[in-house]
Amino acid sequence: MKYLPTWLKKVVSILSQLLFIALIITGGLVIFHNFYFTPIKIVGSSMEPTLVNQEFGVMDQNPQTIAGLTRFDIVIVQQNPTVDRYLIKRLIGLPGETIALQNDGSLLVNGLLIEQDFLPESGYQERTCTNMNAIGCVPLTLDDQSYFVMGDNRGFSTDSRVFGPILRDQLIGKLFAIEGICQGHTSTSANEDPDTCGTRQYFWPRIYA
Repeated sequence: MKYLPTWLKKVVSILSQLLFIALIITGGLVIFHNFYFTPIKIVGSSMEPTLVNQEFGVMDQNPQTIAGLTRFDIVIVQQNPTVDRYLIKRLIGLPGETIALQNDGSLLVNGLLIEQDFLPESGYQERTCTNMNAIGCVPLTLDDQSYFVMGDNRGFSTDSRVFGPILRDQLIGKLFAIEGICQGHTSTSANEDPDTCGTRQYFWPRIYA
């Protein structure tokens, strides 16, 4: 390097410093990612087309995040506190609201029609009130500690239409991002654990914050 022109030495020096800074920032982001977020894996088709079987990502379990949940957030639910098994669903009804689902998949909240623009125009909504025991397909008023959740794949989701509203303390996290999909041999366990992937193919993350 001592034989390089002065101007080129300066360029090399600046690039070296920028690379060092970039490595520090990247390392910091990786550490933050691994310590702040909790890994999850999608098992099953209940959230299609939004989330696909064997995709993996991370959830945010910060109490402030959970306290600030809004309608249509994608949440992670512990249906039974004695079983280490989680469900991932979409938040449909909030405490104190009256929820009513129609045969065509329409959603009424306190008597007002609410758009569900996250669903395709056909193939999903019309199965909202079929082959379920259809809790919520008649008006259902939630108490001040209860939430109503559903999978986007309405005909193939076990959710609040079957097991009823969930309580606030059953909400353990909010989906933050999907980062890739498992390939090769994977576990068939219902636990969302990305470490069970045979191999992990990463793609540009889809952020749901």
